[in-house]
Amino acid sequence: MAGANRNIYVNVLTRLHALFFGTSAALLPAYETVRSEIEEVLSDMTLQDWQSEEGEESAPDIPNTQLGYAARAYRRLRQCGWLEEEQDGYRIRVAMPPDVGRLLGNLLEIAQQRNRLYGGIVQTIHNNIIQVQLAPADQAAALSEAARQAREFFLHLRSLAYGLREVSQRLRSEHDPRILLGGFFSDFVEEFLVADYKTLYTRDNPFRYRAEILSKVRSIRFSHDARTTLPEAYLRQRIVRSEIEALRRVDDDLATLEQVFSEVDAHLERINEFRAGLERRVAEAVRYMDKTQPGAAARIARLVKRAALSDDAATLTAPHRLMRVLPFSPRSPRTPVSPKRPPEPERLRRTEPDPVRLARQKAIRNYLARRRLDPRAVETYLDQQMGSRQELRAQEFCIESVEDFVAFSHLSQLSQLIRSGESGQRLNRRFDVRAGMARIDTEWLACRDFTIIRKTI
Repeated sequence: MAGANRNIYVNVLTRLHALFFGTSAALLPAYETVRSEIEEVLSDMTLQDWQSEEGEESAPDIPNTQLGYAARAYRRLRQCGWLEEEQDGYRIRVAMPPDVGRLLGNLLEIAQQRNRLYGGIVQTIHNNIIQVQLAPADQAAALSEAARQAREFFLHLRSLAYGLREVSQRLRSEHDPRILLGGFFSDFVEEFLVADYKTLYTRDNPFRYRAEILSKVRSIRFSHDARTTLPEAYLRQRIVRSEIEALRRVDDDLATLEQVFSEVDAHLERINEFRAGLERRVAEAVRYMDKTQPGAAARIARLVKRAALSDDAATLTAPHRLMRVLPFSPRSPRTPVSPKRPPEPERLRRTEPDPVRLARQKAIRNYLARRRLDPRAVETYLDQQMGSRQELRAQEFCIESVEDFVAFSHLSQLSQLIRSGESGQRLNRRFDVRAGMARIDTEWLACRDFTIIRKTI
């Protein structure tokens, strides 16, 4: 792709991708079929500028003809790993490695399909979430697929905002009104506004399912049955390999779906700001283009030329009016803004704060401080509960306060506290957690059984 004949190989690989991965593609096409496709592609191109590739083996027996160029292209693709040959009896079959095929498919998608249909992506995610909510044990793969599509959808939404910014910067640096208008309609209106942005404000807005998706995802996150069934289904369907990884994967997928559809409005607002700025820029250009006087430079040039050729200034005709609208008239100058009177000075008065509001703020701060996760508080809670014991099951812990409940609710996920700095790392060095398969259901909480083990340091 970086060689001297890269344009030729792009066309050849595009045709071969359809041959290997099209709807009517054979599993392993014959060598003759592949060569025929390459020859057909090269027959539509001008090969006078064919250059020798770096590192390519010399083959003096290959002539500079259509068949010779096809042989060189086929040999080069085999040499670089795009194609492989397999012996099938007396015939030679050609295969494209799976990883190479996926790479080529992604490159072609980037080059040919910049815009995507938001409605189809959001509709698919919505349908997958409905299936997960109805049958979590059988539709766990639908949750993983919905999270993957949500990540791709979010990246494409960010790329749309970046593309609008790039177009905005390019148009703002252009001072020629004709080029400005041409770039506006070709780069912005056709590429973004009509293809992508316009769909966001139609009756069939793809984001009309956003509230329902968020409601269903949050319902799944706080459903004990779904949170128990989905990790087991992830393990059974080989999406993950361990129980801890299954729990973490389910949390990540649900958090991704909730975060993506919660932050859609912020990205749409940013896109709308770029759109408004571009439209103001073009509107100003059109307004000033309407006030210009085309042909003034030519009339001035003709008048100066006539004055230069004339010997007697008295023979010149009366001066021509160069502009049909005088530069200064009662309608042309800008009307000055009348000065405003300064505001009357006022004495600042200090009001006493409302004691009810102060008490409420203090209660909120105390509440947030008590429910804030602190690895040091978790470590203190473990030392108090375990004492000198080496192991302690979840049903043996005692919860006497809000701080104890917050610490207990994070014991099953000690490995995630390692991101909380030195205190979280010290906590993971001292203790380990082993998940169990039973469940603990009490009047106040329900969770999966686990065992805390004190490590030997």
